[in-house]
Amino acid sequence: MTDILFIIQARMGSERLPGKVLRPLGEQTILDIIVSRVRQSAYYEGKRDNLIIATSDSEADDILEEHCRGKQYRVHRGSEQRVLDRFAEVIERVKPSVAVRLTGDNPFVDPSLLDMMITAHVKEKADYTYVSNTPLGIGGEAVNASLLTDISADKTLADKYQEHVTLYVRDCPERYRLLFPEPPENLRAPHLRLTVDAEEDYQLACALYEKAGARPDVPAKELIRLLNSHPELAVINKMIRQKEAD
Repeated sequence: MTDILFIIQARMGSERLPGKVLRPLGEQTILDIIVSRVRQSAYYEGKRDNLIIATSDSEADDILEEHCRGKQYRVHRGSEQRVLDRFAEVIERVKPSVAVRLTGDNPFVDPSLLDMMITAHVKEKADYTYVSNTPLGIGGEAVNASLLTDISADKTLADKYQEHVTLYVRDCPERYRLLFPEPPENLRAPHLRLTVDAEEDYQLACALYEKAGARPDVPAKELIRLLNSHPELAVINKMIRQKEAD
């Protein structure tokens, strides 16, 4: 099996919703639910725990590190602004073949979708893989780990490429093999927004999670079905727009 490392990028600072990663969702925090869902992936290896929380060295994230330590999550702290360097440090420490980038604002990340993405990435020998046309917030990105360390070593790299970890790879399709597989039909809903970046997103997440029975393992396909059958939920965050670089 290819050596996979899940890296969850998380911090307490946020322009629109500070502290969101430790906000409650049901009886857990958003971060705890993300971890539990990633651990449902067929590529998660509990024995060696191939999942790391990558947070910043800002004082504001001391509480996040404390939470992670208390939950016995592996955690790494690095630059707040140079996020790519933070990832490169994790990769140099663990030395995986493939890094799966996840973010701390996606409590409904779907393990079956992650499995599909990683399998396609390895099978097709891609440099970067992202599953298109799903709700925003249920997926991740697979990227060959050595690419991130190589790119990070370029000291002339523009700030936007440091802030947005995989943006340089995506901006260079002539240099890298990019793969964008289509999802199964029951996960095809690009009009839906299941990330938590604003207060309205959080309100939807709470309402949807409760409607789904507050189950950390609820499949994304069921959440999509619930949103389609309860339009009053889907409109809660309908007006929120994602930042372009994200």
